[in-house]
Amino acid sequence: MGAYLLRRVLFFLPTLLLITLLSFFISQSAPGDPVEQMLAGRAGGGGDQLAERQVTRQAYLDKRRELGLDLPIFYFSVAPLAEPETLHRIPEVPVQDALRRLLYRFGNWQAIQAYYHALLRLDSAFYAVPSDSSWRDRTEARALLTLLPQEKDYQEILYKLHQLKSRLPASLKPYLAAVQEAAEALPRTAQRWKVYVPTLHWYGTQNQYHRWLVGLLQGDFGFSYQDKRPISSKLGDAVRWSLVINFISILLAYVIAIPLGVVSAVRRDTWQDRTVSLVLFMLYSLPSFWVGTMAIVFLCGGDYLAIFPPGGVQSPEHSADWPLWDRLLDWAYHLVLPVLVYTYGSLAFLSRQMRVALLEALQQDYVRTARAKGLPEKLVIWKHAFRNSLIPIITLLASVFPAMISGSVILETIFSIPGMGFLSYGAMVARDYPVIIAVFTIGAVLTLVGILVADVLYAVVDPRISYTRR
Repeated sequence: MGAYLLRRVLFFLPTLLLITLLSFFISQSAPGDPVEQMLAGRAGGGGDQLAERQVTRQAYLDKRRELGLDLPIFYFSVAPLAEPETLHRIPEVPVQDALRRLLYRFGNWQAIQAYYHALLRLDSAFYAVPSDSSWRDRTEARALLTLLPQEKDYQEILYKLHQLKSRLPASLKPYLAAVQEAAEALPRTAQRWKVYVPTLHWYGTQNQYHRWLVGLLQGDFGFSYQDKRPISSKLGDAVRWSLVINFISILLAYVIAIPLGVVSAVRRDTWQDRTVSLVLFMLYSLPSFWVGTMAIVFLCGGDYLAIFPPGGVQSPEHSADWPLWDRLLDWAYHLVLPVLVYTYGSLAFLSRQMRVALLEALQQDYVRTARAKGLPEKLVIWKHAFRNSLIPIITLLASVFPAMISGSVILETIFSIPGMGFLSYGAMVARDYPVIIAVFTIGAVLTLVGILVADVLYAVVDPRISYTRR
C-alpha cells in the first residue's frame, strides 16, 4: 500500500503541474488589462495635463512592475525571428498586440520600433501644449492619438494619421510628420521572411509563471482586482462558512441516505422500499432555491412563524467575547435551515446508489455461501454485502472534496451567507480573474486528493482489492 501511495503521489505531481499551467494560461488569456483594473478610479482631476499624465503613467508602470507583468510570460518562448526578446517590456497590452500584428505583417522590428518611438514623442508633445490654448479640435485629436498606438490595421493607421493632420496645431506638425514618415517606411523596409523563421528565447526563472507558481506554493494567490485585498484572505473568509455548511450537509446526507438505501435493498419491493423511494424522490423534485425561499418566508418571521433568523451566519450582537458554547449555539441557530436545504436534494441520489450496489452485492456467490453456512442475516448484510457495496459510494468521494469548498450562489444569496459561491459569482461578474483562477486551482487540487483518498478506501472496504504486486 505504501509503495502504491508513493507512486500515486508521484503521478499526481505532473498532473498538478499541468493544472497550474492550465490555470496560469487561462488567466493570461483573460480579456482586459489587470493594471488598469486595479488602478481604476485613481485618475487625477484637473491640473497640468502633462504632469498628470506622467503621474498616471508612472503609477501604471509601478503597479505593472509590482505585479511582475514586466517579465516574460514563461521560461522560454518560440517566436519568429522578427520578434525581439524585449517585446514584453512594452507596458500597455493593447499596444503590445498592435505592434506584434504589425511585426507579423512587415517583419522589420527596427522600422516598427522607430514608428512606435515617433508616436511616443508626438504623445509627449501633445500633452505639453497648454490646455488653455485656443485649440478647438483638441478632444478629437486626443481620441485619435489614444487609439493610434493600439491600431492593428496598417491602412487604418494611415487613415488616422491623415485625420490627425487637420486637427493638430502647427507646433505639433513636425512630430506628426515624423510619425507619418516612419509609418510609410514600414512597407518599404519589410522583411517578411523573418516571420517564417522560428527562434527560441530562453528567459530563465525571471518570468511571470515562475513567480506565480512560487507564490502558489507559498499560499499566495496574488491580489484581487476588485478590492486589492490578498486573495488568500478573501478565500479564507469565504471558505470557512462554505466548508462548515457543506461538511455538515454532506455528512448528514451520507448518514441518512446510506441506511435508507440499505433498508430499500433489504426490503425490496415492500411498502418500506416504496415509501422511502416516494418520499426521497418527492424531496428531490423540489428545487432548492424554492425550498429555501419558502423556508425564509414561513419559518423566519414576517406574517408566519419566527422560528429561525431570516439570514446571515450570526447575530448582529455576536461577539468574540462570548463564551465558546454561546457562540456555537448562535452559529448553529443560523445555519440549521441552510444545512437542511443543502442536504435534502442529495438524499435520493445517494440512497439509490446504495440500494443498487447492495442489491447487486446480495446476488454474489460469497453472500449465498455465507447464508448457506447459517450466518445471521444481519451479519451477512452488514459484514459481507455492505462493505463491498460501498465501492460506488466511495467513488463519489472524488467529487466531495472540491464540493466541500464550493458554494451555491442562489442559496448563499437567499440565506445571506458570505461563502464561496457568492464570492465566485461576484468575481465572475466583476471579471476578477485572479480570484476565479484561485478557486479553479484549489478545486482541481482537491479533486486529486479525493481520488487518492478513494483509492485508499477501496482497499479498506474490499479485501479483494490489493495494491501490492504478487
